[in-house]
Amino acid sequence: MAYQRAYFPMKVINLSQGYGARSMTHKLSYALDLSGKDSGKDAVYAPFDCKITKLYQPTNTNKNANTVWLTSTRKVLSPNGYYGYLTMSITHPSEITNMKLGTTFKQGELIMYEGRTGNASGNHIHIEVAKGTTAGWSRRVSGVYSEYVILNKVKPEDYLFVREDSIIKNTTYKGYKYHFIKESDITYKVVDVPSEPLYIHKLPNIRSSSIIKGVGLKNGDEVIKFYTRDNMAYIYHYEILGYTTSKYLEKKK
Repeated sequence: MAYQRAYFPMKVINLSQGYGARSMTHKLSYALDLSGKDSGKDAVYAPFDCKITKLYQPTNTNKNANTVWLTSTRKVLSPNGYYGYLTMSITHPSEITNMKLGTTFKQGELIMYEGRTGNASGNHIHIEVAKGTTAGWSRRVSGVYSEYVILNKVKPEDYLFVREDSIIKNTTYKGYKYHFIKESDITYKVVDVPSEPLYIHKLPNIRSSSIIKGVGLKNGDEVIKFYTRDNMAYIYHYEILGYTTSKYLEKKK
C-alpha cells in the first residue's frame, strides 16, 4: 500500500484542548492542542513529505507564539478517504529562528520541539489543518471574540492518521471524545468471496461499466475501509481507491 499517509506530528497523543463552543480559545477553528508527555518538550516530526510555506517568528515570544506552516509536497491519504494536498499550521514550538521558507522535510523527520511561546500555560503545540496548498491565517470574529483561523480549515482528526507506534494518552476534552484513528483501526480483510475476483468500482454501484479494469480482490487481501455507502465500501488497496461490496469485508483482528 504505497500512498503516503498523513500523520499527526507527535508520537504521543495527549489532547489538552479541543475545538468548538466548549473550548477556551478554539471557538472558531478546528484547532487541537497536543501536549505530548506530562513534562519536557516532546519532538515534533514532519507529518508528510513537506516544505515550509510560511513562518511567523515574533521578536517577543513571551507575547506572541512561533508558528510554522507545512505544506505537503505530494498528495497524501487521510483516514476519511481524502487523497490530495494538505497544509498544517503548528503554533507554540519552542525554537524556530533557524527555519527558512522553502526548507523541505521527509515524512517522520524531526523538525522542532513543542514549547510555550506566546500565551501558553504549558508546553504543547496547537495544530490546524487545511485542504490544499494555501498557507495563511484569516481573522474570524464572533461578537467580542476573535480568533485567527487557517484557511480552508478541516478537522485534524479526520485528515491525519495516528502512527501505529504512537502512545494515545488522552482523546477527550470536556466530555467530548475525539476519534483519533490508526490505520489498523480501519484495516479489513476480504472474506467469503464466492467467485473471485471481487471487483473494485469507480462509483458506489455494482454496474459493470464502473469496474476498474485490471484489478480485483481475493479472499485474504487487506484493504483500508473509509466508509460505507449503500452497501458499498469506499476502500484503498495498493494504489487503488474505489468501491467494493461491503459484505465481503471483515475487520482485521
